[in-house]
Amino acid sequence: MGFGTYIIKKVLIYFSVLIATLTILYIFTFPVLQEIIAKSINFQVAQFAQTLLKSSHNLNSTQIQLAEEKYKETLINAYGLNKPVIDKYFIQMYNLLRLNFGTAYFIQAPSGSRDVSAIIAYYLPNTILLFTTATIIFIVIGTIIGLLSAKSRFWEKVIAIIAVIHSSIPTWWLGFVLIAALAYAIRVFPPGGMTSVPPPKDPFDYGISVLYHMSLPLITIFIVNVGGFAYIVRSLVSSIMKEDFIITAKARGLPDSRILYRHVLRTASPSIATQAILALAGSLGGSLTTEVVFEWPGVGLLTYVAITLNDLPVILGVTYVLTIVLLIGLFLGELVYGILDPRIKVGE
Repeated sequence: MGFGTYIIKKVLIYFSVLIATLTILYIFTFPVLQEIIAKSINFQVAQFAQTLLKSSHNLNSTQIQLAEEKYKETLINAYGLNKPVIDKYFIQMYNLLRLNFGTAYFIQAPSGSRDVSAIIAYYLPNTILLFTTATIIFIVIGTIIGLLSAKSRFWEKVIAIIAVIHSSIPTWWLGFVLIAALAYAIRVFPPGGMTSVPPPKDPFDYGISVLYHMSLPLITIFIVNVGGFAYIVRSLVSSIMKEDFIITAKARGLPDSRILYRHVLRTASPSIATQAILALAGSLGGSLTTEVVFEWPGVGLLTYVAITLNDLPVILGVTYVLTIVLLIGLFLGELVYGILDPRIKVGE
C-alpha cells in the first residue's frame, strides 16, 4: 500500500468518524438544536426589520411586515424547520459542517457579532497559542529527559519524582499556588489575563505583553505534564534497550550516544510521535479550569461563561468545533505516523 492510498484511506475513515460523531451529537441535542435554530431565525428577522426601517423610508408598516414574513419563510426553508425529519437532518448537518451554529443568546465577539462561529473564531486561537505552545515545550523537554534516563541513574530518579507530580497535582491547584507565590507574594508575573490593561497599541509591545501574561499558565501546564511525557519516553526507550539489535550494537563496541540517538530513538520515534500528536490534538481544546484560573480568554473560559449564562448555541458550537478540531489533530497524527513508519506504506 503506497502512501497516497494510505492518506485516502485515512481521509475516508476520519470523515466517516466525523459524520458519525456529529450524528450522535445531533440526535442527543435534537430538541435543543431546533429551539436554537428557531430563536436564531427570530433574531435574524428582527435584525432584517431594523435594517429595513433604517434604510427604506418609503415602505409602510404593512410592506415591512410582509417583507419580514417572506424573509422568515426563506430562513425556515433554508434551515429545514418545515421539512420531514430526514430532510431536516441532512440540511442541518450540512449547516454544521459549514460551521453555521446560529446566533448566541447573550455573548458577543469583540467585533459586536453574535454569530457563534465568529465568537469561537476569536477565542480558539488564544487557546491554541497557550496550550499548544506549552505542549510543544513539554514534548521536547520530556523527550530529552526520557532519553537521558536511559544512560543516567540521576535522570531516572528525576523522572520518578516528576512523574509523581504529574499524577498527583491538578493543574488548577498548582495554578492557584503559583499565582499566590509568583504574582502576589513576589510579583514576578501577572495573576491573569492575556495583556495589560489597556492593551498596548504597538504590535511589538502587544506581543511582549502577551508573552509576559502567558508565562505563568505556561509554566503551570509544563510542570504538570512534562513528567508524564518523560515517563512514557523512558518506558519506550527502556523496552527497546533490551532488544537483540541493541545488545548486538553494544557488543560491537558502538558508543552509547550513537546507540541511543541512531538506533533507539529511530526505533522509538513512531511511538513517541503518536504520543506527541495525541498531546497536541488534546491541546487544541484547551482546559476549562486552567483558563478560568488564569482568566485566559480561550474556548475554556468561553465555555464557562456560556454555561453560567445558559447560552446554549455557544455551548453546542464549542462542542462541535472541539470535536472537529480533535479529529483533525488525530488525522494529522496518522499522517506523521505514516511518514515515520515505512511499514505502513507497504501494508505490513
